[in-house]
Amino acid sequence: MSKKTLWVIISVGAAMFLSGCGASGQPFSQFATPKQDQGLVYVYRPSSVLGMGVYYDIHVTNPTNPDLIAGELVNGSYVEVDVPVGENEIWGRTESKSSVTLDVKNGETYCIKGGVGIGFLVGRPNLEIVDMQTCQTEIVGTKQNK
Repeated sequence: MSKKTLWVIISVGAAMFLSGCGASGQPFSQFATPKQDQGLVYVYRPSSVLGMGVYYDIHVTNPTNPDLIAGELVNGSYVEVDVPVGENEIWGRTESKSSVTLDVKNGETYCIKGGVGIGFLVGRPNLEIVDMQTCQTEIVGTKQNK
């Protein structure tokens, strides 16, 4: 088998594998209104070739709920989760853990940008709190994933 034929087979196989790695839900349209006595958190991950096949669960830890799995963050997706007022840890893990802590205020909406960094065996999650202006620009084009 020639190198060119082998390269074509690998490319087609990779394309088929990676095509199932993106979000498949409803496209983001607008921010929801937080429920009474709660805050609302959006964790989003813009589409990127880097770490395309890597995904991780988004967890929420707080005094009310020790470990709520809010959804799966895949390439080009967002997860929307209602959280109680007070301190909430939002985190994800592959071979390492990345987390941010939010002091949630009643009726407020927060955004966390997710990404993937280079890991030893698999990409590592990277979470960072972003301001609403950045979020409003970057979350467009993502799809909801649960």
